[in-house]
Amino acid sequence: MSEKFGHLESLARFAKEGSPDKRRDLLREVTDLFLEAPEELSEREKDHFAAIIGKVAFELEMKVREHLAEQLSTIDAAPHRLVSMLANDEIEVARPILINSNVLQNADLLEMVKRHSQEHLLAISLRQKVDGEVAGSLVERGDDKVLASLARNKGAVIPRNSMEIMVARSRHNEALHEPLATRHDLPPDLMHEMFWFVSSALREHILSSTADLGEDQVDEMLEETRSWLDAEDQEELLSPAEKFVLRKERLNQLNVRLLAALVRQGRIPEFVAAIARLAKIDLTMARRIVFDKSGEMLAVVGKAIGIDQVTFSNLVLLTDVDGTRSENARIALLGVYNRIKIESAQRALRFWRTRKQAMKHAANGQITSAERDKKVTGD
Repeated sequence: MSEKFGHLESLARFAKEGSPDKRRDLLREVTDLFLEAPEELSEREKDHFAAIIGKVAFELEMKVREHLAEQLSTIDAAPHRLVSMLANDEIEVARPILINSNVLQNADLLEMVKRHSQEHLLAISLRQKVDGEVAGSLVERGDDKVLASLARNKGAVIPRNSMEIMVARSRHNEALHEPLATRHDLPPDLMHEMFWFVSSALREHILSSTADLGEDQVDEMLEETRSWLDAEDQEELLSPAEKFVLRKERLNQLNVRLLAALVRQGRIPEFVAAIARLAKIDLTMARRIVFDKSGEMLAVVGKAIGIDQVTFSNLVLLTDVDGTRSENARIALLGVYNRIKIESAQRALRFWRTRKQAMKHAANGQITSAERDKKVTGD
């Protein structure tokens, strides 16, 4: 290597002079020398290589640097300073370095995420391994294209708080649905939160992918919350429809037959309140389920609370008040209902119930007795 190093020093003298063509020849020769056995070079020799290559390469056109970056991107013994220079170049130069180079450290990547374009962030999201701190920074600063790429990356370790941000953003970007919902490490509660706005195929995937969770595992992740359904001391705050349902329950008449009767009678508020009571969810969620045009949410809830196939089929017809659901759509919906396992539906319902209540309490705080009294009296 000493003979090679001596040749390198002689080449360095030519770096200060000559035409662009000679500089290209110089760059090619020095790079070839380096690539012969980069792991055998000392740090001093690497510094010399980096100084010569860096000086010459950055005086030439970008195509030369692109080629150099491709060559160095998979060399673990490449000089850190030179690799860093290339990674901070235009994206055409930086891309192979950002995707493949193991020379870059987390500190380098974090700084680049702060300073560079979305194209640079996209390249970083494609690395074979992305640690939690870098992934969190990408989620914080990246656009939806970056987030989708990160979600598809099985080697990315994405922290829980970053997952929550991604799920929230996916609500308004369909391109994020599939890569997020199919990640093996997406927490089940966030997966079930996505159920509300993803496609039918992904909904079935969500239900099936958590089918093996035991009740004890679910309990570890969730702390069951109480809604108005569990607090009879708030009866004075209930709507007439809710009071009707509460009376039916006390008379032991709150059941599947009542649901069908309420819809036939056109008593939709009471039907919504009955669904809420039977499923132990709040009215806002119950309305969303009942008026979901796809009908798939009602299929999940129906299976979870024990609605039989015949009754559900009737409800599918009766709840199509505007007549927009075609016969094929009704048949497809019944197919979805039949494929849903009771255990999966009940588990999904628990996730929805707990997640929505937790979000509600976090945003607004629980109503105290004094606040309820104030609300009732109008003070």
